[in-house]
Amino acid sequence: MAAIVLSGCVSSPRDEVISAKQFQDIVVPDGLNLVDNAHESHSNENASYRMGHFVYTGSTRREEAVTYVRQRMPQHSWVLVADDAVDENTNRLRFVRGYYSAEYKFTRMDGRMQMVVDYRTDYTSR
Repeated sequence: MAAIVLSGCVSSPRDEVISAKQFQDIVVPDGLNLVDNAHESHSNENASYRMGHFVYTGSTRREEAVTYVRQRMPQHSWVLVADDAVDENTNRLRFVRGYYSAEYKFTRMDGRMQMVVDYRTDYTSR
């Protein structure tokens, strides 16, 4: 009697490729750098669909960063729809343009400033 031995190839888990491509129509104040060493930032773009979560840190003052974004985003045809002081260390700005929205959150923590940008596509908004 013959025995048939089937062997399979065992592969190790492959690392998932996560992109953090920054979109050209959002603005980033000088002095802030994208944090991407542990996939904190990520993005996806396919045809007209865009989604992104971008984390930046730096020594820029929060108030200067907020003012810069308020002034520069309209130059890229974004409309400011929300401007909130969440608390004494956090500001939030929300912009829309067509199907897209970009929410900026500025937080002062541990002597540094963090800016998080959440970029979304919403086809129901038209």
